[in-house]
Amino acid sequence: MTDTPTDEEVDPGEPMDLSPRPGRPARRGIRRWGPVLVVALVAVVIGIVLWRVLADATLVFREVDDAVERREELGDDRFRMIGSPVSEGENIILDDGRPAVAFSVILDGVVADVVHTGGVSDLFQPEVPVVIDGHWVQSSAYAGVADDGWYFASDRMLIKHDNDYRVDNQDRIDDAEERGQYE
Repeated sequence: MTDTPTDEEVDPGEPMDLSPRPGRPARRGIRRWGPVLVVALVAVVIGIVLWRVLADATLVFREVDDAVERREELGDDRFRMIGSPVSEGENIILDDGRPAVAFSVILDGVVADVVHTGGVSDLFQPEVPVVIDGHWVQSSAYAGVADDGWYFASDRMLIKHDNDYRVDNQDRIDDAEERGQYE
């Protein structure tokens, strides 16, 4: 039943009571904020995934010789570098206690030293082209074959045998195999 009078109960000559009445108490708690929090969480997750995908897609691809030539202007910008490892690399411990693999890569006779802190594939070996993501660091912390006061700080590595990379970049792999021999 409602408290609102019907047409038969209302006297047209009598003024209606239009004073405000107390409303329902406001709902509080998880019922009200739950859906908002779920939508916000989903939006944050989608944003993070998009950021990661776009960040990987926008990495500039450089060959060792080009990367070495432009390292001053590249500064600490992230990019991908392709080259062939000169040796199997050596396990080292960085100043901050993290394990790393130090090696040098070559392409067209230009050598760059690399300190890699990410996972290393079982397929990693000398003269097999690798693509590494990272940035230049000016430091003599690792003096490899190049021993020029710079090294490439890498945290992600793709080996030419990685099928995803091979499908997308077969021409780069073939070129690196031809040009990546240490003389």
